[in-house]
Amino acid sequence: MTSKHCLNCGKKLVDTFCSGCGQKADTHRITFKNFIYHDLLHGTFHIEKGILFTTKQALIRPGKAALEYIAGKRKPYYNVFLLIILVIGLMLTIRHLYDWVTDNNLESLKDTAHLNEASKKLNAIFSQKSKIILFLFVPISALNSFILFRRKKLNLSEHLILAGMILLGMLLISTLGHVVFFINLLVQVNTAFLSYLIIFAILAYIVFGYINAFAVEYSKWEITFKIILYYLLFCLELFLLLFFLVAYATNWEFGEVVITPFG
Repeated sequence: MTSKHCLNCGKKLVDTFCSGCGQKADTHRITFKNFIYHDLLHGTFHIEKGILFTTKQALIRPGKAALEYIAGKRKPYYNVFLLIILVIGLMLTIRHLYDWVTDNNLESLKDTAHLNEASKKLNAIFSQKSKIILFLFVPISALNSFILFRRKKLNLSEHLILAGMILLGMLLISTLGHVVFFINLLVQVNTAFLSYLIIFAILAYIVFGYINAFAVEYSKWEITFKIILYYLLFCLELFLLLFFLVAYATNWEFGEVVITPFG
């Protein structure tokens, strides 16, 4: 469907896109094929390249991908933080499905019956506010990298983008790990080993993400030292966060608490 004037704002067309509102000059007629491919998949998720491209970049070159986005190459990328929300939703759906298939939810209720009120309150925070807790990685990590990796001259907001890209990769690895746990339904595997393997993969991925971003600016010894400092700062910040959460749950009495993070 072509016209000499934009069908949206009426401005005269001189290119493939309207210079006034940005709408395409050629607006196709809505057919079933176009509805499914363009209006539903492309329009809603930009799935033909946006989500898949951003997912791939987050896994294989998170640091460089974030730096490209910061430098202005943004068209190929889906919004990182919206994608994080989608991946969290997918991950939790897979986990709930696994719990439903294996009756783990019933076992969890039995396991928490003996907990005191402070422990139940703290576990409720982890369970109900899990998305917020996951997102805390972004400001904490961004602050640490802003302090440690100054040679690149990125501002704090740009470090937030980098931390978001790394969090996306971490969540993708965790989601893949949740899928792998379904193997246990077919073949008996050591789930504890798988859990430790996923944790190790995530920790190694964080190192990879920052090396991928800043290896050019620092020598191997410098970046190794800064990665160690990054983890020390991160552990300190997690300890302080946990300290205040326990303080809140126990009304600053710091009695006995049992923590089972994220349900």
